[in-house]
Amino acid sequence: MAFRRIHIASPTVRPTLNPDEINQAINQAELSEIEIDIIEYVRYIGVFNELSLRKALSMPSKPPALYRLCKACEKIGHQLPDQFQKMMTWSEHQSDDNIAWQGNLLCSIAYTCDGAKLQPENGTSLYHTFVVHKELFNGLDAE
Repeated sequence: MAFRRIHIASPTVRPTLNPDEINQAINQAELSEIEIDIIEYVRYIGVFNELSLRKALSMPSKPPALYRLCKACEKIGHQLPDQFQKMMTWSEHQSDDNIAWQGNLLCSIAYTCDGAKLQPENGTSLYHTFVVHKELFNGLDAE
């Protein structure tokens, strides 16, 4: 009996996003002013957590800044349904609970040099720490 090898894209490989398509989707997503500020800030700073994001943008604690980021990513995702679905499939596989997080459209949990997630559950940080996807980082732009 012969076996045929089938290539299936691994859900552990993060889908790469096109920055121009993301920028266009952001412009079409009808984001609120605070949602735009959040997106611009995380893309500029690169690494953040709930507290640093709230403090940098002088936001109240309710609703949480990560919730607002999630909602903004959901709106952006509606403009890019195919890419968003691929990212949510990847996100689900990255989650300890197999639950997709819409914020993973723009960023994902950061890891230590030893491969542990930077999160309270691992005893590696006080807050879940996120890093923007490298193709969406714009903190080094000369503009």
